[in-house]
Amino acid sequence: VAMSIIGRFRMIVPAATAKPSPSIGQALGPLGINMMTFCKEFNARTAKVRPEVPIQVTLVPRSDRTYKFMMRTPQVKWFLLRNARVPNGSALGDAGPPVGNITLKEVYHIALAKRLDPPFVGVPLRTMCMSIMHTARAMGIKVSRELLPEFSKRNDQPVETLEELRKQLRLQNKAGRKGGKGAKK
Repeated sequence: VAMSIIGRFRMIVPAATAKPSPSIGQALGPLGINMMTFCKEFNARTAKVRPEVPIQVTLVPRSDRTYKFMMRTPQVKWFLLRNARVPNGSALGDAGPPVGNITLKEVYHIALAKRLDPPFVGVPLRTMCMSIMHTARAMGIKVSRELLPEFSKRNDQPVETLEELRKQLRLQNKAGRKGGKGAKK
């Protein structure tokens, strides 16, 4: 029986701490791939990466229930939010006031990290930097040579608090939507 590739499936999995969960199960279950085996293999391959970094995984399952997977660095959005120390980008993008600020040096370092991804091999670093700057602008993050005075204290905020801030904002938005629905009745 010839084995054939079923397709390509993409998911984002936290590095070094992957455990069987509904999000992973929904992707692997229908393909007949054992979640525990995948998690152990993934955690072994990401052991040297900082835990909880969202790694992009492309899974290529075959019809004989074997598989291979490729990993990529986190999305540019994740790098930008983390460097700017903001929980979310601006809803208005470039049209509104900036929500954060990053330096050209930080853009360069993000490009150095992203150039390791297979799709970006051979892409000039300048092109990648320009692309990252456009993404930052679309998210409402200002790119400048030096940190702007209004964002000079951003490094005082630990990066670890960003996830907590994100959760709080999500809860506030949910509460606001529920309150808005009740008022219409």
